[in-house]
Amino acid sequence: MEIIIYVIQFVVGAVISLAPFFLLSIAVASLIKTFKLEVYFEKAFRGRQIASVPVAAGTGAFSPLCSCGVIPAIAAMLAAGIPMAPIMAFWITSPLMSPESFVLTYSILGKEMAVARLVATLVIGLVAGYVTLYLTRSGFIEKNVLKVFGGREENGANQAFMEQGLTRRELMLVRLIQFFLNMKNMGIFIGKYILIAFFLEALITRYVPMSWVAGLLGNESEAGPLLAALIGVPAYASSISAMPVVRGLMDLGMDKGTALAFMIGGAATSIPAMAAVYSIVKRKVFVMYLAFSLVGAVGAGYLYRLF
Repeated sequence: MEIIIYVIQFVVGAVISLAPFFLLSIAVASLIKTFKLEVYFEKAFRGRQIASVPVAAGTGAFSPLCSCGVIPAIAAMLAAGIPMAPIMAFWITSPLMSPESFVLTYSILGKEMAVARLVATLVIGLVAGYVTLYLTRSGFIEKNVLKVFGGREENGANQAFMEQGLTRRELMLVRLIQFFLNMKNMGIFIGKYILIAFFLEALITRYVPMSWVAGLLGNESEAGPLLAALIGVPAYASSISAMPVVRGLMDLGMDKGTALAFMIGGAATSIPAMAAVYSIVKRKVFVMYLAFSLVGAVGAGYLYRLF
């Protein structure tokens, strides 16, 4: 009974904290879909993707969204027709860094670790964005990577049929109805996977002891960054909650490169985050997200050791 109460309280709290971002994201996505604004977004980014990747990476690094909270925003951007390259740059950097996590890293782990984490986040985002741009231009990534949410094609066909011969007032009423239908479809489609992600997060934070992580990472090892990135998957070390854990591990002897890999890997590749990501995009993009996150975490750890 105790675990049921814990899970319910955890999920309710997480849902309440995410609700404003979630509602805003699906409302924007529904508005874009209803009025077919994706055409204008596509034109706006045409020929500007190279310059948009650094902007997206920087925006993600200073956004307050976590690896699960960013999912509705990503769905809205994909629905808007924004190219995959800047989306991937934003997607990768958003869970890795935020203003509050930078301040906490600075205060708990010191200036050097805070700067290293920020630089690693931006570099990983830039690499992910430009590699995605290359793969998109080479044809490896198809144009539509967002999974279909319930009734989209049917609703679109009905909308086109209903709009024929209507007055301006009737047309606005039809589009208003269509907006709420799109919002309902996307809300249900994404919302159920977000709930699953929060449920998994609650179980992991309850049953995966940090003492287990400390036993594996609390000493300097050649495989430290690789091990840290992999352990971050079940450990669910979010960008903020990881701070005291990492401080304790460093006190036990863990080197700074391993600590950096653990913070990056745990924030981006946790089981709840992967479940949420897999729910909205096709398999190829999911594998890319996972590869960028894991390789970035391991690479950042070893490079920090080197320099």
